[in-house]
Amino acid sequence: MASQERQEVVQLEVDRILVPEERVTSVLDEEILAELEESIKQHGILQPLQVAEVDGKYVLIDGLHRLQIAKKLGMKTVPAIVKPMSEDQLLITNLIMNRQRGKSNPAQEAMVLKKLIDDYKYSINSAAQLLGMSRATAEKYYQIATQCSPKVLDALGDGLISVGCAYWLSFVEDKSKQNEILEYAIRWGYTVDQCKAAVMAVVSPQIETPYVVLPTGEIRPKPVPVYPCGKEVDPSKIVVVQIDADVWPIVQEAFKQLCAEGFFYGEQQPTAESTTEETPEEEVEVQQPPPPQPQPRKPERRDWFLERL
Repeated sequence: MASQERQEVVQLEVDRILVPEERVTSVLDEEILAELEESIKQHGILQPLQVAEVDGKYVLIDGLHRLQIAKKLGMKTVPAIVKPMSEDQLLITNLIMNRQRGKSNPAQEAMVLKKLIDDYKYSINSAAQLLGMSRATAEKYYQIATQCSPKVLDALGDGLISVGCAYWLSFVEDKSKQNEILEYAIRWGYTVDQCKAAVMAVVSPQIETPYVVLPTGEIRPKPVPVYPCGKEVDPSKIVVVQIDADVWPIVQEAFKQLCAEGFFYGEQQPTAESTTEETPEEEVEVQQPPPPQPQPRKPERRDWFLERL
């Protein structure tokens, strides 16, 4: 019976409902919000808001968009289900409800986790368990919440960067530099690995990465050294060739064909194109070079370059 009383719907004054700063809120586009507003105009609020009673105050758990529209339309009361709970229980319940609806916000979740650990003295293990996170995810989120600039957190919440990218940005202590890399990441659409490379170029430039960071912030793969002739090439004549990733499979096939035909080992020589021009009569007596002697073919061997392909 007590459980049923807690589920009782009451009409709660709009002005008495507080919205906590740390919360997880689903993001709706303008079209859906307009449809929700029109529906509330015509039918009222059919789904009650979830409200927590904390020390005699009413704090919103779920239903922020409905509450905002109710205020916009001048409604005095809204239907609500009131549940007594503590502030930390409020944070946990709010996060879990939004996640179960598939509308989690990683930036807000990171801030909720931080508040549970810093303000309510939860261990990272217990906080992770209550929020349904793994220990590794909780550590990553806590790093993001404590070390990322507000701009990075906003970009993460808006879906402009991934959690992995925000995590690597958190290792840049200089917040202005962190924001600069953030702008490049958004402009050039960094992957997690590219964001890591940009951060490493700042915090640990001595560490090798497979990328080159250009002054414009654009990131490109490092040129790959290609040694098609193996050990027979004079090291002073080795050339580093940069090949686009989309073209590389075609180049591989070309090298395989050339190796198979022996061009890299002098077994075949390109033949000169024949000409249809008549030889002047006075040049007929010119001594012609002896015809080339057939070269014995080298024993077939497995090329080390093909093995690397």
